[in-house]
Amino acid sequence: MFQFLEKFYEHSRNTLIWFIIYFVLQAVIWIALGILILIYPQTLFLLVSLFFILFAAVNIYFALVFIRYTWKLKQVKDALKIK
Repeated sequence: MFQFLEKFYEHSRNTLIWFIIYFVLQAVIWIALGILILIYPQTLFLLVSLFFILFAAVNIYFALVFIRYTWKLKQVKDALKIK
């Protein structure tokens, strides 16, 4: 039981780290977008497409994390024989 809590903590910490990385990268993208639009207006399309690709990758990652946590909770429920 305590191993599950330890693993849950490690996964939660890793997820928090990815949240921080995501928000930092998002801020960098917005800053780069603002600067490059001022200098080269045609770069808007490239940066927007890169932003959406990154956004899609992050959404897929969090969907997989959610599926993994749901699966682990189901395993705990089955191990404890909870209805």
